[in-house]
Amino acid sequence: MTPSKPLTTRELRLWHAWESFSEAVISRVGHDVTQATGLSAADYGVLSRLIDLGNGQLRQRELAVAMGWDKSRISHQLTRMQGRKLLTRSKTAENGSRVAISPAGRKAVDRARPVHALAVRRHLIERLTSEQAAAILGLAGAG
Repeated sequence: MTPSKPLTTRELRLWHAWESFSEAVISRVGHDVTQATGLSAADYGVLSRLIDLGNGQLRQRELAVAMGWDKSRISHQLTRMQGRKLLTRSKTAENGSRVAISPAGRKAVDRARPVHALAVRRHLIERLTSEQAAAILGLAGAG
């Protein structure tokens, strides 16, 4: 990596604004889900990805990639969730692990989805103009 000059005052303001806004939205959405359902943001993220990306099950490595988490973090999170009967883990023939949502996990995420949707709308979508939303989608490559 080549050395770079320090960020300008404007660049720093932009970075801090982005960081503050994104962290606040994520925190508020997670808080609303937890208050209404008892699921943490991490619990909800894992359960929703199991359903949305794997029809209820994924290899542990695939789940870690989808969450953007390292091996240790996903393992600890799954251990906690398995202890609460939200999912199961089993070994695969390739010496990996398969993670599957349990009936209790499915029930919990089904209760949480409308709360999550409402929170995302309240804390993010309703705060943006259509131009701002388009700009964010463009930046994310999700145009």
